[in-house]
Amino acid sequence: MSKVLANKFVMMLYLLIGSILLEIVCFHTLGFGVFPEYWIYDIAIVLFLGMIIFAIPNYMVQYILSTIFIILHAILIYANYTLYCVYVGEIFTFDMFKLIKEAADASNSGFFNFKLVAQLVLVVLAIIISGFLLLRKCKKQKIKLKSHYAMLFVAIFACFELISLGTVFGYRQTFNTTSGLGTEYATSESFLMNTTFMKEASYRKFGTYGFYTNLLLSDYQANKKETINATVDYFNAGKMYDNSPVFGADSGNNVIVIMMESLEWFAFGNGTYDPDLKNLSAELTPNIYSLIYGDDMTEDTAENGGTDDGMVAKNFFAKSKTNISEGFGIMGSYPIGQNLSDIAGNGYDKQLNTFGYTLPSVLNRLGYKTSYVHSHTTEFYNRSATHNNIGFDKVFGKNDIVDKNGNQVYTGDDIKFHHWMCEADFVDEAMDVIVPYDSMEENSPFYTFYLNVSSHGNYDYNVNNGDHVKYRNCVIYGKENCELDEDGNYKLKEDFNDIDVYSNFYKNLIKNYGNNPQFCEYAINYECAVMGMDEAIGKIISQLKEYGIYDKTTMLLYSDHYAYYNGLTYDIKGFSSNEVENIIELDTIPFILSSPGLKRVNADSLNEYDYTEYDLFCSAYDVVPTVLDLLGISFNQNFYAGSSLFKQYESYAVSINGETEYAPIKVYYSNVGGIYSQYVYTGDLVNLRTVKNAVITEDDANVLKTEAISTVTKLYYISILNKNALFTRLTNNQFVLVA
Repeated sequence: MSKVLANKFVMMLYLLIGSILLEIVCFHTLGFGVFPEYWIYDIAIVLFLGMIIFAIPNYMVQYILSTIFIILHAILIYANYTLYCVYVGEIFTFDMFKLIKEAADASNSGFFNFKLVAQLVLVVLAIIISGFLLLRKCKKQKIKLKSHYAMLFVAIFACFELISLGTVFGYRQTFNTTSGLGTEYATSESFLMNTTFMKEASYRKFGTYGFYTNLLLSDYQANKKETINATVDYFNAGKMYDNSPVFGADSGNNVIVIMMESLEWFAFGNGTYDPDLKNLSAELTPNIYSLIYGDDMTEDTAENGGTDDGMVAKNFFAKSKTNISEGFGIMGSYPIGQNLSDIAGNGYDKQLNTFGYTLPSVLNRLGYKTSYVHSHTTEFYNRSATHNNIGFDKVFGKNDIVDKNGNQVYTGDDIKFHHWMCEADFVDEAMDVIVPYDSMEENSPFYTFYLNVSSHGNYDYNVNNGDHVKYRNCVIYGKENCELDEDGNYKLKEDFNDIDVYSNFYKNLIKNYGNNPQFCEYAINYECAVMGMDEAIGKIISQLKEYGIYDKTTMLLYSDHYAYYNGLTYDIKGFSSNEVENIIELDTIPFILSSPGLKRVNADSLNEYDYTEYDLFCSAYDVVPTVLDLLGISFNQNFYAGSSLFKQYESYAVSINGETEYAPIKVYYSNVGGIYSQYVYTGDLVNLRTVKNAVITEDDANVLKTEAISTVTKLYYISILNKNALFTRLTNNQFVLVA
């Protein structure tokens, strides 16, 4: 009998030792050290699983189950390493399973690390072979135990299970009883244990088995009655926002928000990177240029600084995936997780008040027609099932384009990811949704959120007759040297003979990257897509002018994230990685606001408030409160993670190479890793890291920590609000048009 027990312990130890070895490999690969801080908690969970395997009478089954856990552990190592490299701080969570199709569509071979796969395979094979050799020494038949030995077996099993469970729940009880629900909760171990706000910090603390066990048990804290009551109290205590220098400047205006996929400032210029935006050009993107500088502004005037039409934000920061950035611009926050359909899917059936704080919901209640438009299919990220439930009257995508007989035009391969139609052609099909004529007839304002997709990477495709075919000659030779052919693509003019005439974009591209033809091809394809988006915007502007409502329409454009495919942004901005010291500049991308009210404010105040160039740190969190501010709609500030760009901010000081600079006390929480300010990053709300050689005083560091904690606390309460559909239970949930 002692030999039987010894053999069973050997098979249990196969899992335990194999998991410990893989955990060391995992932490080394991610650069986290050797082992998690609460390694006993991590091992106790492995021990609990190991003892379940210990209880199985058949050695082969024990071996197979242990091997499955070891392989899954290795897969998680690879998944987490890949996510962590693409998005610093990102860790795989179970909700990502719902996005497997989207992830597979958007991925390419550039994300595959063959070296790491080979290393993991070798490690796993070594562990599995060792386990198999142990298996051969064990008896393979079922074990028949006499009654008194069976009792001993049960006693050993129960003892170890109680030890492991006691250890796990002891840790959980200790953490959960020493933390409250106020702002201090965000810095507690309980917060790391019960939420996914700080994935990297949580993973470092609890390890692989600890982290994923925490995910399985995380709903407990969120569903507690005291948590729900605290959430209701938090929002009811929120202060109303109803005052700024521009409050109500665009009262009654139509609103068009355009989220530009993977857009960079250098795409609107001559192909070079200039953080001061002195290289913006009308050559390839004239409509974006006119939004910023006005129809009469020359490039020479623009180079001397200043804009006379639109506002640009030079420090607009975004570090999120597309669907998350989209959520920021519609909701002012986002459910913590990956999939909006978790809380806004098929279960709410257009109960707009469940999400009554979203921009479409607010404007819908104030009489606006609200539309969502996406130039890919609305099935992507399940938008067809979610967006009606967050306030949109109409949701329109490529799959909704029909012919005169009502038949869907795009099917099969034509609606696959990377099979983009020309963006301007899509806008022609969607124009009645983007700029609804029935809104004109009924004399009611409209709000449209439009997401373009053709500039999404990767940029090595050539699968259909999209923007990269239509505009290729324009990108290389300049639009003035091209004309449309019978297929709607630009060809060189018949009288064009000078092969040395190229666009400024192409000349700079060859000058800087001519020794890398593949990269030049990526950049050309990318710029073609940007030209397609620019022409689409031009068509929207023309339609607004045709209806006579251009001067009664507020247009806000922002990018979702940098162009990370094919190394495009890295090379043009001059970075070799997305490490923290580079990440602020790497993720600073375009934001453009065209507001009739801002023009009047600037003119009436003799530039007392010059909002043509916005230098403060800002983010997509600020889109919703900024629009509400311009429209003159009072709102509870606790509903939004950001704030209006026109709010007055206190600042903190930093010293950069001996020069003092000031930045607003604002932070950006990224669900893919960390909290960022203009010069400071934190991954755990405790330790701050500065960028750009910045030096910050201890007092200002504490002020930023307080702001970061406040923001994460707000997002925590918003996640509880959404999860439990609490909006209608609030007393302070009004949005009042006061201008």
